[in-house]
Amino acid sequence: MPRLTVKLVEETLRQEVQKLDKRVQVVAVNQSKKKDSYRVTLLKHGRSGSADLKKDLIKEYLSQEGKSSELRRALGKAVSHLSIRFGK
Repeated sequence: MPRLTVKLVEETLRQEVQKLDKRVQVVAVNQSKKKDSYRVTLLKHGRSGSADLKKDLIKEYLSQEGKSSELRRALGKAVSHLSIRFGK
């Protein structure tokens, strides 16, 4: 497994978000104030929202080479919240 960096996490999350909803963009990925998580900022139709994802969740996804459904579930919740919150 490659070393976990913000750039690697951003690329991984960008790919997974595109699989969920092509209209949603990953604007930024930053270290969260909590040391064991990343804050992901998403953009859809000019509206933004964010979510915190635990490092362990991302590590598990990368170690299993994309077979973990937990990361998709967490991203799916963030994307659907963005869709519901701001509408079409």
